[in-house]
Amino acid sequence: MNKIRFEKDIIFNSETYGILTFEEVVNHIVSFMEKEKSARYSFIIGTDSTANNNGGEIDYITAILVHRVGMGGIYFWHKFPSIGYSINDRIFKEAALSLEFTEAFLNELNKRNVHNFSFEIHVDVGENGKTKEIITQVVGMVKGSGHKVVTKPDGYVASKVADRYT
Repeated sequence: MNKIRFEKDIIFNSETYGILTFEEVVNHIVSFMEKEKSARYSFIIGTDSTANNNGGEIDYITAILVHRVGMGGIYFWHKFPSIGYSINDRIFKEAALSLEFTEAFLNELNKRNVHNFSFEIHVDVGENGKTKEIITQVVGMVKGSGHKVVTKPDGYVASKVADRYT
């Protein structure tokens, strides 16, 4: 799997702000959190994928959501095309992409001294359906990286927000 490079020219999308670089996304997140400093914030990342061209190409969408608890939120997403894989390989790649985005965003927020948030990764696996056989491994992969993980049906950033753009 190719590792994502968070260079200044990586493209993100936002319904509110349009097309953005990684740095611009972080700036909007920091600004959003500074507007209500006393609020509680939840930072959530999740990835979903979909097959195109009869499975030849896969689009991975990673969504980054900042929830000002009880007062709305903002989100951004990045589309990453790749070649086709089996459903299990796709699910593991989704989790790996979420972990890569997590590392980049948490490092940048730490540099900017932003720490007033809870954090979790939403994965597109659940106790039912095609992914039930690999749920333990995917959850273990994320937990093994030191992060809280949420699965279907509660993992809405992967299964609803990112899925919206696949």
